[in-house]
Amino acid sequence: MLKGLRLLTLPALLWIGLGQAAADDGIGCADHTITASAIRTKGDVKAFVRCAYEFVQEVGTIEARRAFNEDDRWRKGPFYVFVNGIAGSGEESIAYAYPPDTSREGLVWGALVDNYGNDLVSEFDRVLTLAGSGWIYYSFWNPATGRDEPKASYAIEIDWNGDRAAIGAGIYLSDVPGTCDSDDVNAAVLDADPSDEVLREFVRCAALKVESEGYFAMAELEGGSRWKHGSIYPFVMDMMGNQVLSGSGIRLNGNQLHEWGRRRAPTDQFGGRDIIGVGEQFGEAFLYYRAINPATGARQGKVGMLKRVVAQGVPLLVGAGYYVSPGQPGRATSCSDNYVTARAVHTRRDIQAFVECAAEYVTEHGPAEARRAFNEDARWLHGPYYVFVDEITDNWAQSIVHVFPPRPAQEGHPWGSLVDNFGTDFYFELNRVMSIVDAGWLHYSFTNFTTGRDEPKSSYIKRVEWRGGAAAVGAGIYRRDLPGTCNSAEVSAAALDGDPTEKNLREFVRCAAMVVESMGFFAGPVLESDSRWSSGTVYVFAMNPDTGTREFSGYEGRSPEIANFRELLLETLFDGRDLLDVADTFGEAHWYYGYPNPASGNSEAKVAFLKRVLAQGVPLLVGSGVYITGTE
Repeated sequence: MLKGLRLLTLPALLWIGLGQAAADDGIGCADHTITASAIRTKGDVKAFVRCAYEFVQEVGTIEARRAFNEDDRWRKGPFYVFVNGIAGSGEESIAYAYPPDTSREGLVWGALVDNYGNDLVSEFDRVLTLAGSGWIYYSFWNPATGRDEPKASYAIEIDWNGDRAAIGAGIYLSDVPGTCDSDDVNAAVLDADPSDEVLREFVRCAALKVESEGYFAMAELEGGSRWKHGSIYPFVMDMMGNQVLSGSGIRLNGNQLHEWGRRRAPTDQFGGRDIIGVGEQFGEAFLYYRAINPATGARQGKVGMLKRVVAQGVPLLVGAGYYVSPGQPGRATSCSDNYVTARAVHTRRDIQAFVECAAEYVTEHGPAEARRAFNEDARWLHGPYYVFVDEITDNWAQSIVHVFPPRPAQEGHPWGSLVDNFGTDFYFELNRVMSIVDAGWLHYSFTNFTTGRDEPKSSYIKRVEWRGGAAAVGAGIYRRDLPGTCNSAEVSAAALDGDPTEKNLREFVRCAAMVVESMGFFAGPVLESDSRWSSGTVYVFAMNPDTGTREFSGYEGRSPEIANFRELLLETLFDGRDLLDVADTFGEAHWYYGYPNPASGNSEAKVAFLKRVLAQGVPLLVGSGVYITGTE
């Protein structure tokens, strides 16, 4: 029997438009295929639904319904494909595909009402009419836990045997990165499951605590049971490399981190590399080193992660790590589970999947064919994205280049010395990392052959066999291409106004949010008056989710003063649905609504993106929007 919606003070419905998504990157299932078992993020869910949509077009509704219910590709734990009829209310909506309970299929859902008194199906109808596809935030039964839980689903409008329907899939809030529920993210969980994914969440949640509480977080992070278990603990450093706090039993606050020894000393295991500079430049960085494991007393390899934050106006690095044993395999998905081509790369997670596919290609086809394909095939080459293969050897200064598409003439020869802006040789770092783990990240500075400039780059590398020897196959993404880089020449209101896509809108808002995080309420005058943040119909606004008041807006003076946006949102834009709580609960959210366009004088469909931040301890929703008609 279908479990009903639990009435919580949680968000309502929200969507991202199909036309908007198409204008964003044009990526289809041919470039990015992911299975239910490989889903980790909202981006994965979106790719999963795109593939489900294309699958229906290819095989028809009968075979699609069977596959969605039976095949491992389409269902794993809480991840599955649903197809529901779109109608004015749940009393008219038919469940066409619902793998958790196939007995519901072919029947009307009945009332699906959330905490705000709105029928979910009517909200599907409202937003899909505006945009065609997108995200919905609600509370629903989780078949993996047997409980009703907050959930974000992505859906696309589809023709199902002549009827309007929504095909979609979702991810529960507890599975969304950055959720920071203490039951799911703690030192004991990381100690029991030491992986990069779990480490990343542990560090990000510790960083959120430092950002919100500053130095007042010290007592809990150093002594709280949530943050220390076995050899797992967080630490915080300033930008001079001095330890500010540490959950380790050996506390040397005010000194260099004891695990690393003195930076730049001749015996430094990083070869003189400026690790603090790496963390500061990249915002998030993995590092690999050796330290004494207190549980064993032995010197072991360790995987660490650093995240840059600003606490009480001071830049800091928050970190943690876990020990690895020689030969210990890392967690990875196969290319059949997460297939990414060079054209589809947008994030570090995409790069990792791309390299996993390249490593499998080497194993399956051999070095000769792999070298040809990496140099010639569009699957492996697109703009700044390509696959490289380098020899792993103790004589790192003579490491042979096996594959390098930007300059094939270099192949078969050593590069020689390649010292980057962080003070060490690229090949020294590659060989050092590969001596500790079989797959990992390099953060360095390298020539971007698309721009012709030397730029910071993050590359994922994986050990493979190459003609009887060890080699590292890898690919990278330049910092300028990473979400949140915020280069003023590339992220601005004028750039968004000229190219109003979902991706550009998201970046614009995230960068404005970073200004608010660092400057607090002093950011208001900057975001309201600086030409970088206002152009045409594009501007930045901020609202208090608790009071519903607008704190600032770049549109000030060009529209009547509205003291309480909650009243406007409830009564005018969203048919009574309070979408302030959507963004407040999920941290980031899209809004779709009709609004007058001053450029045309007509009411047009508009998409806004909002991000929750803390400004001097006060929660704010920073956002901006674009008209959908300009994106298709």
